[in-house]
Parts: sequence; structure tokens; C-alpha cells
Amino acid sequence: MIKKRSRRWFIAGLLLAIFILILFLFRHAGNYLVKTDHLQSSDAIVILMGSTVDRVLEANDVYKAGMAEKILIINNIQLGREELEAQGIFVPTQAQLAIKALSKMHIPDSLMFILPGSAVRTRDEADTLAKAIARNEFDIKSVILVSSPAHMRRSSMIFKNSFKKHNLDVKVISAPSKYSDFHPEQWWKYRENAKYVFLEYIKIIFYLLFEQW
Repeated sequence: MIKKRSRRWFIAGLLLAIFILILFLFRHAGNYLVKTDHLQSSDAIVILMGSTVDRVLEANDVYKAGMAEKILIINNIQLGREELEAQGIFVPTQAQLAIKALSKMHIPDSLMFILPGSAVRTRDEADTLAKAIARNEFDIKSVILVSSPAHMRRSSMIFKNSFKKHNLDVKVISAPSKYSDFHPEQWWKYRENAKYVFLEYIKIIFYLLFEQW
């Protein structure tokens, strides 16, 4: 009887501990995604494509703080753009819009570069930059990655791995945008935030299992 009671208390305690752990991980799931590094003077700021406005604003702040002299953006694919151009309709790419906005904020055009490519995902952006550095198109030993907060952990992971695969010793510094509407402390209270968190963890798991090799 005593053994049964002890076993029940043990199981109850174990379940409680598991519940507390799950609750802790759940509450901190948003914070984990937001990787923030101490800003250091670097060779270039790299703006990742996605939500353009918040990333451009952050890149402007980082540049104006004197952290880097060059800004790099990897060109990404916009489905249907070629069909519009065939009809004489020109739609700027995200990279072109970002450059135009930064130029309006008085950053010299001569210090901003769009890397040609057809990036669809973050890994494409990382590989495009790594190959450009490997070809000595840029003398870069450190980069400041600018992206949305929830995207920061995965993008840092991907860029570090891509540089390593190309035998490049490039330091990666993460600078999540403070202009985002992502709330890491209470992400579950906001529908878009919750969707972003779940998708990011799925993408991280997929990357670790299938894409990083």
C-alpha cells in the first residue's frame, strides 16, 4: 500500500515537473528565436529579404551608428515579375526598394550593393554571399545580419554554416530589428506572432535534419 502511494506521488511529481518544463519552454519559445549579439564594427551589413520596412529601418540605424561602411542585399525571386516585364510593366524587387529607401535616408548609393541571384530562402541568400566572398568580390571577415526578430536565430545558424562549408572565416553578428511587431515575451497572445513562432521552429527542425549538410 505504501509502495503504491509512493509510486503515485512519484508519478504525480514527475508529471508536474514535465508540465512546468513544457510551460517554461512554451513561454520562452519566442525569446529563443530572437538572437541578439553585441554590435561590433564589421565589414558589411547584410539585410535579409522578407519584411522590408522593419529591416531597412534597423539597417539604417546600424549604419548611422558607424558599425559598417557597406550594405549588401541578395536579390530574391518575385514570382510573376518576368510576366509583368514582358508586358512592359516594371515592378521593383525587394532589394531595389530597400536600396531606394536607404538612399532616401542619405546612405550613399556607392556603399550599397545588390548581389545578383534568385534567392527563395535564407539558405540561398547565405550561399550567394558566401560564394561572392569566396570569389574575392568582397573583402569581408565579419557581417552584421539584419532581419526580423523571430527570423534571427535561424538566419544566424544558416549563415554561419554556409560560411563554414565554403571554408570562410567570417564572423556573424545578429541585429534583429526593433521596428518589428513581434512580441517574444507574449507571442502566444498575437495570432501572427504565434504563427511565426510555430513556422520558425518547423523550419529550424527541417534545416537541422535535411538542409545543413
